[in-house]
Amino acid sequence: MNRSRTRNPLALRRPTLMRAGVAVLATGALTSLAACGGGGEGGGGTSSQRPSDTLTFAYDADAAPTGYDPLEYSQGQFTFFSTLYDSLFVTQPDGTVAPSLVTEFSNNEDDTQTTLTLRDGVTFADGSELTAEVVKANLDRRNDADLEAYGALATGGASEIVDVAAPDPQTVVITWAQPQASPENNLTDTAGVVVGPDGLADPASLETTPDGSGAYTLNAGETTRASTYTLDKNDEAWNADEWAYDSVVFNVITDSQALANAVISGQADIATILKPTTIDMVEQRSSLAKVGGTIVGFPVIDKTGATNPAFADERVRQAISHAIDREAIVEQLHPGAQPTAQLFPAEAEGFDPALNEEFGYDPERARELLAEAGLPDGFAFDITVLGQPSEDQVVIQQQLAEVGITMNFVTATSTDQVFAAVRTDPLIFGPMAIGGQPAGWVAGVLYGGFMNMQGATEPEIQSALGAALGATGDAREQALGDLNRAIAENGWYIPVYEDYAYTGYNAEKVAEPSYAGTNNYLVLSEVEPAA
Repeated sequence: MNRSRTRNPLALRRPTLMRAGVAVLATGALTSLAACGGGGEGGGGTSSQRPSDTLTFAYDADAAPTGYDPLEYSQGQFTFFSTLYDSLFVTQPDGTVAPSLVTEFSNNEDDTQTTLTLRDGVTFADGSELTAEVVKANLDRRNDADLEAYGALATGGASEIVDVAAPDPQTVVITWAQPQASPENNLTDTAGVVVGPDGLADPASLETTPDGSGAYTLNAGETTRASTYTLDKNDEAWNADEWAYDSVVFNVITDSQALANAVISGQADIATILKPTTIDMVEQRSSLAKVGGTIVGFPVIDKTGATNPAFADERVRQAISHAIDREAIVEQLHPGAQPTAQLFPAEAEGFDPALNEEFGYDPERARELLAEAGLPDGFAFDITVLGQPSEDQVVIQQQLAEVGITMNFVTATSTDQVFAAVRTDPLIFGPMAIGGQPAGWVAGVLYGGFMNMQGATEPEIQSALGAALGATGDAREQALGDLNRAIAENGWYIPVYEDYAYTGYNAEKVAEPSYAGTNNYLVLSEVEPAA
């Protein structure tokens, strides 16, 4: 091993805290897709009488709709699961990645093998201790298609793991299919969560019983699924002292107005994610934190023409991008958002302002591209919506029509039909939590995940992605810029605007909460009582 490249993270402060390392989130991609159709109007409640050592957190969605296996969820759910589980690495408020269950790690000379040294004294809820065999058993689950967190690590993924070895109880050796210069980014937050042996042996048990090494345990007697989750601190946990509160209560409040009211009234100390329609009210009567990194737009699912032949031609996909008047959409519907024609958020490495000009609004160029693609009279395609299409979709439908593209809305009769759209529609629409590690999101979602069900390949994207994952420093910055450009030029994602995630908080009770860099989920362990 090349020990000269060993990181010594003991000097880094480790926060315990929604797939950016491999992120959708947010707010993961699937969660965001479901949100595009609108949430229900029910809501959980909280008691105004609560002990001062309890942090009351209001969530806009069910924190654990399918149970307590954290690997079934995207990065955006890590705000909740960070209380119950630990990860190999975690995202800090400044966006950097820090070791957690790992104390030291190193790469070999060609960056194809990573050695992890595990932390001593970590115990799971089932009473067993953290060992290399436990970590190996977790990573050996990576080809399970039901586990949302492992998209990039699975066979065929851009960060594919081909072997995991446990030469001794404290050492894990990971072999990658291709060089990974920053392997920690692949094993961060949800993607690096480690489940205890009992949960691994019987994954079905995780539906009702968490098995993690986190600072908190589930209080089943005070938990009602889809309504309220109560977590009590385990004072024996290795990182218990890093958390400020004895209990954390998550209340599910899906009605956007009720969510805002909860933090304004003092029923909740923190409320997230707020709808833009409520942020002015919250800012006037309470306090507000926000972060960018959420790109709203069209992931192009069909790059081969399997569902609609027109989409096999990248010129058609580019024509759609040129037909969208992003500035008008932001001005009319989303004041404060930023129009963008590129996948990478403005604060992310690899962002290129020139792309917004090259692929921005130009209806004449859109018509030229359609003609070059053999579609001078335009074409039509279907897109599935749950209930009514959003205001964004209606406006974009009108803009596309001006260049001869007809976007037909197909009303879904169930959420299952919405999720099935990734196999039946040429593109989908919604907010995607790209965050501060876009290469990980591309690897795990856009190229190696559910947004590429057809297994489409594009040498330019694949080459740039491999370079981005296998480089550091200036070379990494160049590779990320190349990756961002390749996605735009090949029309694999058609962005409309960059949005912000908003969190309300009661400044009399808590200090301003921190996001995980530019990801739209919070570093919950960093939440402290107000000074």
